[in-house]
Amino acid sequence: MAVSNDVRRYYADRIFARMSRDKAPRNFTPLDVPFTGRAVVEGCRGGGKNITEFHLVADDEAVLDLRVSCGLCNPAMYVAGDIVVDWARGRSCSEILALDALQVPQLAPFFEALGGRGRPDDAREKFQYALLGVQNAVRDHRGDATLGLPEIDEPTAKDWAHEDDPFLADDQEDE
Repeated sequence: MAVSNDVRRYYADRIFARMSRDKAPRNFTPLDVPFTGRAVVEGCRGGGKNITEFHLVADDEAVLDLRVSCGLCNPAMYVAGDIVVDWARGRSCSEILALDALQVPQLAPFFEALGGRGRPDDAREKFQYALLGVQNAVRDHRGDATLGLPEIDEPTAKDWAHEDDPFLADDQEDE
């Protein structure tokens, strides 16, 4: 599966451009304090052998800080990790757990953060894995059992954007 243009652009501008031998974007650096919840997502279906770890610090109500580390990840997983971590930081634990990662419409905030003109399927698959990982880190923080990963559809060339989708309404008027 090829990397979509939207994922490629986000990765180049917001992740790769901010990396060097001595630095990494904030979401990919270690926490400043010990984590209170952790989860690992391994072996996403969309190619590669992603090993993605989520470490969070939370109190009884909300995620105070959250970081991701990606080993052997493809650009789409880096992008999804970055976007989902930004989204979850500061949110209530119950709000994070309320999303259903398998329902594509519930991934809308992540597609919006990705930017671009569509909703590429390579991003969809990785958003699902990243959200499930963050949800399991919240469960771990709470002392609840973490859930096994459900079967997630392999990414295709599909774009989840539709003509009647308000997410694209402004872009479509420009055409």
